[in-house]
Amino acid sequence: MQLPTTRAIRPAHIIIIAVLLAVVMVVSAVIELRQSRNELFHLMREEALSLVETVDQSSNNIILSTEKIEEALAERLFNNAYFIARLDSAGRLTQRELQAIAAANSIFRINIIDNTGRKVLGNTLPDREHRGMQEQRSPRETLQPILEGTADKLLIGLREPRFQEGKRFIVAVRRTGKAHGAIVLNLNADAMLELRKTIGIGKLMKDLGDNEGVVYAVLQDKEGILAAGGKVTEISAIGADSLLQYCAERDTVVTRIISGKTGELFEVIRHFKVGGVTLGIFRLGFSMDEIHATEERMQRRMIIMTLVLFAIAFLAVASVVAMQNYTRLGKKYTVMQTMTGNILERMSDTVISIDGGQHVTLFNREAERLFDTEGQTVVGKRIDEIGDPVARCLGEIFTAKDGAEIELHCGRGTRYVSVAVSESDGGEGGAIKTAVVRDMTDTRILEKEMVRREKLTAMGELASGVAHEIRNPLNAIAMIAQRFLREFTPRKGAKEYRMLAGVLQSEAQRMNGIVQQFLRFARPPGLRKEIVPVQPFLDHVSSLFGPQAAEKGIALTVTHDGATAWSFDREQLTQALLNLLQNALDATERGSIELAVRETDSGLTVTVTDSGVGIPEEDKEKIFNLYFTTKQHGTGLGLPSVHQIVAQHDGTLEVSSEIGKGAAFTIVLPKG
Repeated sequence: MQLPTTRAIRPAHIIIIAVLLAVVMVVSAVIELRQSRNELFHLMREEALSLVETVDQSSNNIILSTEKIEEALAERLFNNAYFIARLDSAGRLTQRELQAIAAANSIFRINIIDNTGRKVLGNTLPDREHRGMQEQRSPRETLQPILEGTADKLLIGLREPRFQEGKRFIVAVRRTGKAHGAIVLNLNADAMLELRKTIGIGKLMKDLGDNEGVVYAVLQDKEGILAAGGKVTEISAIGADSLLQYCAERDTVVTRIISGKTGELFEVIRHFKVGGVTLGIFRLGFSMDEIHATEERMQRRMIIMTLVLFAIAFLAVASVVAMQNYTRLGKKYTVMQTMTGNILERMSDTVISIDGGQHVTLFNREAERLFDTEGQTVVGKRIDEIGDPVARCLGEIFTAKDGAEIELHCGRGTRYVSVAVSESDGGEGGAIKTAVVRDMTDTRILEKEMVRREKLTAMGELASGVAHEIRNPLNAIAMIAQRFLREFTPRKGAKEYRMLAGVLQSEAQRMNGIVQQFLRFARPPGLRKEIVPVQPFLDHVSSLFGPQAAEKGIALTVTHDGATAWSFDREQLTQALLNLLQNALDATERGSIELAVRETDSGLTVTVTDSGVGIPEEDKEKIFNLYFTTKQHGTGLGLPSVHQIVAQHDGTLEVSSEIGKGAAFTIVLPKG
C-alpha cells in the first residue's frame, strides 16, 4: 500500500508558532498565578472558619459539660443529705452509721452542725484530725441562711476546707425534726479539678497551638489573655486594635493578614460567647510559609516553562526534518498499535501499563470499569497526578508481588483482585511495567456467603438444642411463681412477696418468648413464593414503617425503578425489610432512610440506606452472627434472620458502611 505524501513544514512557521505559544503561556501563567493565590487564600479562609466554628462549639460543650458534672455531683450529695436528715430527725444517727454512709457513697466529710455553728456529730472523731490547725473560716458564716431559717438547702460548691489545704465540693441542708442546725456533706474535689485541667478551654487552646501550621490560639477579653496555646509571647490588646474591638462588640468572624516576628500571619478573629454571655474574642494565627513557598514554586515553574518553550522553538527547527522522515514509520506503528489496543480493549481482565517515569501508558476498557473512571483522564499522567482513590489503587497494584491477591477500595467499592506484574525494556523511557488484574470479588463474596450460611446453620442447630433444654425449666419456674401468687400469702412482707413472685413470673415468660424466637430461627417456615407486584408491595412496607420513622423525625424515601413483579415470599421478605429499616432507624438520630428497588442483570436489588452512625470495620463480619448485638435491649437475632430469609430465596446480602456517614444493606434476589 502506498502511503500519502506529506507537505513539508517550514522552519520559520515553527519558530513563529513557538514564540506565540510562549507568549500565550507566559500570560496564562501570570493569570493562573494570581488565581491560584486567590484560591489558596480562599481555601485557607474556609478551613480556618471551619476550625474556628469547631473550636467555638467544643468550648461551649466543655463549659456545659463541666456544669452538668457539678450539677450531678450536687444532686447526689443533696439526696444523701436528705437521707441523713431523716435518720437524724428519727434520732437513729451514730458516728458509725455516718462512717458507713460516707464509705458507701465516697463522701469525704459528713458533719452535723447545731444552730450555733458547732459540730455535734460527724463521720470522723471530733476535732482530732484538726487539732493544732488554724480555722480558715467559721461554719456559721457559710451556713448563715440555713441557721437563720431563710433557706432549706445550700449549694456551696467548690471551697477551701476549714483547716486543710485543697478544694472541697460542699452542699448543706437544714436539719429536720426537733433539732436545729445543718447537715453538711463535702467531696474531695481534686479529681474534679484535674478533670477541668484535662478537658478545659486552656487544654483546648494548647492542643490547637501544637498543630502544624498554627502559630497561636488565644482566647482574650478586654482585661487580657484568658487562655493561649502555641508560640505567643505578646499579643495586641482589644482596646488597642479597632478591628479586635469591632469583633468583641459584634457576633462576627473576620480574617486578615498581619506581620509577626516570624513573618506574615493569616489571622482569624471570632466573637466568643457561651450561653448568650460574651466572654471575649477567639484569635487563631496561621503561618503563611506554605503559601509563600507555593507561590515561589509556581513562579519558578513559570520561568522554567518559558525557557523550555523558547528552547523548544529552536529545537523544533532541527527536529522538523527528522519528524517528516519518520512519518511513514509512525503510520505503520499506529496501525500496529491500534490492532494491539483493540485486542487489549476486548480482554476480560484489567490491563494497565506505566513507563519508567510512572506515567500511565495503557488503561483498557476493563480497567475503566474496575476504577469507574475514563481512560482519557488517566492515560499520559503520572500516578501521583491522577488523584485518589485511583492513584492509591494503582500504587498498590504495582507494588504488589507477582501473583498476589489484594483488596482494593476504589471505583466500584471493595474489590478482591489477583495481580500479575511483568516488566519489559522500554528503551530510553525506562522499564515498562504491565499489570494484569483479575477481579475475584464475586468468587470471594460467594465463598464468604457459603461460610456465613454454614456458620448460621450450625449456630441455629445449637440454639435449637439449648432452647429445648431451657424451655421445660422455664415453664416449671413460671408455674411455681403462679402457684405462689395464688396459693400462698405470707404474714409479713406480703406486698414485697407478691412483687417478687410477679417479677419471677414475668421474667420467665419473657425468657420463654426469647426461646420461641430461637426455635423459630432454628426451624424457619418454608417459602411460599408467589408473583408479587413490586409497587404495591413497597407501598405496604412504607405504610407499616412510615409512621414510626415520622414519629422520630426521620424522612423515609421509597424509590422503584425497573421490575413490575417478582417471585418471592411476601411475608418473609416484609419481615426482612422491616428488620433492616428498624436497624436503620435505631442508627439514625436525624437525617433520612431510603428504600430503593431496581432490576439489574443480577436480579431484583433491594437496598436500605441510612445516614446514621455507620458500622465499625471490625463489626462488619460479626453483625450476621447469632446473638451479636450493639443495642442495649437487642437479642442479636435480627440480621441473622434477615440473612436466613435471603438465603432461603437463594439470594445474597451485602453491607457497606463508613463511620459517620451511614450504612447500606443490599439484598439481591435472583430471577426464578
